Amino acid sequence: MADRAKLISILSPVFAMRRSLIPILIIVCAFVAFPPILRDFFPLNLPTAQFVAHNSIRTPTDFTFSDGSARKLTLDDFRGRFILVNVWATWCRPCQEEMASLNRLALLLAKKDIKIVPISIDVSGAETVRSFYKRLGLNNLSIYVDPAKNVMDALGITGIPTTILIGRDGREIGQMVGPAQWDAPESVKHIREIAGQ
Repeated sequence: MADRAKLISILSPVFAMRRSLIPILIIVCAFVAFPPILRDFFPLNLPTAQFVAHNSIRTPTDFTFSDGSARKLTLDDFRGRFILVNVWATWCRPCQEEMASLNRLALLLAKKDIKIVPISIDVSGAETVRSFYKRLGLNNLSIYVDPAKNVMDALGITGIPTTILIGRDGREIGQMVGPAQWDAPESVKHIREIAGQ
């Protein structure tokens, strides 16, 4: 009986400590789980897409990037149609916030003469982008990667996300720095007007 009382006296502080950790664990779990839930019920108010048009003709410097199959590409591979180049990364929070709307825009423009080319600058390449797409259900966007970040110099980009609209002739029409609500009616109208669609 004395042994049992001794054991209880030893274990009582342990159980008391475990009980005091429960509120802390609940708070930590709330901080981890609550932001994504909030975003589902209260979507972010991203600005509509507004490209800053260039006064002079700008032709992007040639650079290479890869698709999801490691096939090398250049922007010339898309020549003859409008290209919406979105430079982003999976670790970039503003990029993450706009990707779902860019995915919906790709569906809206599927039958138009506009190709969306989201080029990730993630150092880890296509596998990271593939798992990111899967996690967010981004099924309308193709995978393009440039781990060497050649796209940054070639298009004169200093921050991400940056989106550049390139004409059928390969010349840059305009760009937008920062995230946007790409599938908003005003954004879609703006893009289609610039591209004459």
